[in-house]
Amino acid sequence: MKFLITGSSSYVGKSTINHLLKNKNFKVVGTSRTNPKIINDNFKWIKHDLSKKQLKINKKIDYVVHIAGEAWMGKKTKDYVMSNVMTTLHLSEMTKTLKPKAVFYISSRDVYGDVKTNILVENNPIINPIIYGHTKYLAENLLIENCKTIILRCPSIIGLGTHGWIAELVKKLKRNKKIIFNNAKFNNFIHASEIPKIILKFCKKSNFKTDHYLLGCSNKIMSKKIIEILKKNLNSKSKVYNKKKKNFFYTISIKKLLKIYKPLTVEKSLEVYCNEIKKL
Repeated sequence: MKFLITGSSSYVGKSTINHLLKNKNFKVVGTSRTNPKIINDNFKWIKHDLSKKQLKINKKIDYVVHIAGEAWMGKKTKDYVMSNVMTTLHLSEMTKTLKPKAVFYISSRDVYGDVKTNILVENNPIINPIIYGHTKYLAENLLIENCKTIILRCPSIIGLGTHGWIAELVKKLKRNKKIIFNNAKFNNFIHASEIPKIILKFCKKSNFKTDHYLLGCSNKIMSKKIIEILKKNLNSKSKVYNKKKKNFFYTISIKKLLKIYKPLTVEKSLEVYCNEIKKL
């Protein structure tokens, strides 16, 4: 099997490539603006900015994994249009020539905008998404128009160099800073190492069609327990305070994903993440 990975120098990109290269029968082409510095006979990196123009590839590609794009970091609208929309527009046009069996797009739950339900499911209505969510949704549709596409709507992805509530918690715990939180059920993240495993599950199927899936941990635990697990693993002395005023929180249904793949539990995901941190 031959894969094209966009955003190859990101943590998720490198994690995906390294997992695929464990199979000596797989060949991977990675493209990004910066070098992922992966050395393997079955890997080729091409320096390219997809937001500016298409990439010419003369090799046969079986599957495309589209990871490139800005994550939500409060940047300007232009940044998200260029990185999420223009990059995907050029890739979508490329699929007309490449003719891959499918494209896997690493999208976001932010396409839904304001979630009014206690449990987020795939057919939740889209309500007032932020500009980032808008651009991810536009990108989804650009790909669907030209190629069979599996859209993975991700929550926070944890791993070294990623961001989100879990990553912010870790930063504070490592510095022994005060933690203030709302105690609520939580499964709204997934470890980066699971992305390629989900993709390979689809690749083994011969009859899948264009569709979208929400990702998340396979169980739900209270956020207080998450903090306790991280605090213990990081030997933190942070003081932890539960907010009296409760905010609205929702969890993610992975019922649809379970037909393809069972993700790690919250506890196991945190264990994998903490083991990475300890190796630094």
